[in-house]
Amino acid sequence: MKHPILFFLLITFGLSAQLKPILFQFKTDTVLTWHYQFGDEFSNKNIDQEKWIPRYPWGGLLLDQSQWSTPAMIHVQNGWLQLTTDRYGKKAKVENWMINQEQARELQIDFKNDSVYLDYLTSCLWSKDTFRYGYFECRAIVPDGQGLWPAFWLYGQNQKDEIDFMEMKGERPNDIHIDIHLPQRKDYVKNKLGIKKDWGGWVGMSPKLTGDTLIFSGVWLPNSLTYFVNGTPVSFFNGDFQTSMNLIVNLAVARDGYAFNPGPNDQTQFPASFQVDYVRVWSLDPRKSTRFETNKEQFTVGSSFKPRAIENKVGLIYPKKELSKEKGFVSFIPIGANQYAIQYNGNEDFKISFNGEEKQIENRIKGKNGNIIDLQNAPQNLSIIITCGNQKVEFYPLK
Repeated sequence: MKHPILFFLLITFGLSAQLKPILFQFKTDTVLTWHYQFGDEFSNKNIDQEKWIPRYPWGGLLLDQSQWSTPAMIHVQNGWLQLTTDRYGKKAKVENWMINQEQARELQIDFKNDSVYLDYLTSCLWSKDTFRYGYFECRAIVPDGQGLWPAFWLYGQNQKDEIDFMEMKGERPNDIHIDIHLPQRKDYVKNKLGIKKDWGGWVGMSPKLTGDTLIFSGVWLPNSLTYFVNGTPVSFFNGDFQTSMNLIVNLAVARDGYAFNPGPNDQTQFPASFQVDYVRVWSLDPRKSTRFETNKEQFTVGSSFKPRAIENKVGLIYPKKELSKEKGFVSFIPIGANQYAIQYNGNEDFKISFNGEEKQIENRIKGKNGNIIDLQNAPQNLSIIITCGNQKVEFYPLK
């Protein structure tokens, strides 16, 4: 197993400028520089209502599956978003505008006083902002348990475009489902025999994915889409989407006979939580850069995420030639006026060095895992150099 090689320099001089978050994506033939556009570290006690709708905009009531996505099932604890689900087994009062009256008639559901019987309560966050292209990442812990169905995805304004970066089932601990949805069946692609197949599928990985802190992410560029787990590329789509999309994280309950069945069994533990450490969106356009806001006491510093091995590649969505170019991601996250936390996820070793010092200063590692750079009183011309494989990039954090 490869681990990043880190060389840190602590500079004991004052910062005159606010550090900006930045992320570098290393490939064999290029380095992409990403700028922080949107995100949430969930460092506050309450959900930021300026960023999120704490349920689906249409209400989240699934009459045919007897469940409801409600803000009451969303909590923040110790810097982690807790998207929860629980058995309910009784009637709940819902707002009338959420009720699909036509579906209620078809299912012969009698809404008395706007109350309906529900088997489960579930949870969802839906971004108020929409995005077209970018690097989308979610650091999270997926729960075990049959029928539990967490997801991290984008949904288009035309109600047809959809990018599913991650869907999982609690009873399939080693598998991640990735998918897209496009109108007019443009999500069908030809296999090696020339037969059209539905793009997407279950990818088997090891070690297991549930119960561990992982980074699920995707790069959406014009005419391409690449999926990653801890920086390991798992699929590539050659195509595009027509609309801007909302970003969603949610925990649902699958039902027998419906999508992603089976549903829960007697061994499924309730309540259950899909735990999200952060959600971040990065743009190639520096003009979209925004400030990174976090509570340092609640910020989770993680330096390295071990790559996952793919045990079951889906040939239709895994072009080896394209994905072999991917090496890893290195992000610099401000955790104060003077310090960066460094996070790495990928399959290639990397190192960090510095230029711009007039005199030799002893290299020192700061932080429990050696993943903090302290730039207090650093000179304005200081540059940080990151080397990964055959690629090298240099940036000036104080300019």
